[in-house]
Amino acid sequence: MDVEEWFGEASDPGWIAVYVLAALVVLAVIATIAMRTKRERDRHRAEEIRAQVGRRQNRLRRHDAEARQLAAESEQARAEADRLEAEAQEKQDAFERERRAQEHRLREADEIDPRSRGRHQGDR
Repeated sequence: MDVEEWFGEASDPGWIAVYVLAALVVLAVIATIAMRTKRERDRHRAEEIRAQVGRRQNRLRRHDAEARQLAAESEQARAEADRLEAEAQEKQDAFERERRAQEHRLREADEIDPRSRGRHQGDR
């Protein structure tokens, strides 16, 4: 076949339509392959992200458990501090009552025996 014959036939409108259709088919095949490849890459990337999120989720659960544990320990410490504060206040109140009772008894003794008045002033 002669080159001029080939190009001569190629310029025929029928052949031009065949070439355009062939080119469109090739482009469609290339586009389909490209979309499949991209979809596969996207699917793989999504799986990687899900795996990362899964690992981070486990870490988040551990951190949450640690935070809850610390909060519980903190609450227990606060309760213990409140209990100790109440106990200290009770002991302080008992001490004050006992001190007032002792002072009252000393005044009572001073009233009974006025000569000893003031003898216990330093004890107060």
